[in-house]
Amino acid sequence: LVESLLHLLLDNRSWLESQPALIDSVLYTYLSLIPSHFTAKLAALREQETGLCVSLLRSKFMDCIQIGRDLIRLLQNVARIPEFSELWRDILQFPERLSPHFTGILLLATKRTSRRFISGRITPELEIKLNFLLSKVKFGQHKKYQEWFQKKHLSSPESLEMIPELIRYICCVIHPTNEILGSDILPRWAVVGWLLSLCQVNPVISSFAKLALFYDWLFYSESDNIMNIEPGILLMHHSLRSHHVMTASLLDFICRLIPSYCPALDKTVECSVKMALTDILQKGVVPYVVMIYMFILCLLWYHYIWYYVCCPLVYIVLVLSTHCLTTPN
Repeated sequence: LVESLLHLLLDNRSWLESQPALIDSVLYTYLSLIPSHFTAKLAALREQETGLCVSLLRSKFMDCIQIGRDLIRLLQNVARIPEFSELWRDILQFPERLSPHFTGILLLATKRTSRRFISGRITPELEIKLNFLLSKVKFGQHKKYQEWFQKKHLSSPESLEMIPELIRYICCVIHPTNEILGSDILPRWAVVGWLLSLCQVNPVISSFAKLALFYDWLFYSESDNIMNIEPGILLMHHSLRSHHVMTASLLDFICRLIPSYCPALDKTVECSVKMALTDILQKGVVPYVVMIYMFILCLLWYHYIWYYVCCPLVYIVLVLSTHCLTTPN
């Protein structure tokens, strides 16, 4: 199906380029698929997908960036392909080559990705079942439903490649009502934790899945929805006692991510994570004491490896928590 649709698009390229609303959806879909086609058997298909995506990006760049910040994530997943590596050089060093209206990667990073793109990577059947899990199933009675879901959709090594897309969908599309949040319905953080545990056998997919969870932290602003970042912090919070390895692993991942994800935007990313933590504290998503403990745990767990990253974060949390305690209601 993927190959047939690709050939249809290539054969009708002029029509495709006249449909701005379709260009970004096609690009998002095929950029998501390319990482799963890094096998000798699929090399020809991957080359055709790469050719289509790079061609669309170079000829219709302003239409393509309507995808928003998730375009950066997708392009980094395929950055080792020479054609995309050259495109990255132009994005970072010569943005005017792509469009005179493109001022740089910051323009892309600050644009939120529409739910339309994220939902488009999930089949209707998966969407119905995920919404059922997170709106009807009670916490504590969920294991049989998860086993059923895994057996049906995540039983093969290839199917695990969908986990990052599922996590993005849970974080950005499924936003429970206050009634559900205050009930005993299975919470989002628990489903995300379960999905992360399934892909631990594959380090690459595990890394992509964690990035999907924390991606909105990297470019968070005051206008963003805190529900996008809530599953990450709650998963770390609730894993502290019974699954502390999960908490330490996630903390280590985000601490490494801050300085290294996009060096061209390192200051922006650092400020965004600070803003996300500030919002989490101000809105009482988790107690400030828990946040301090989690960052200290990261230091103890990994000794001094990421001390230079974690220390500033601990300091920020301490300052913010002190401010919260001393500020009258």
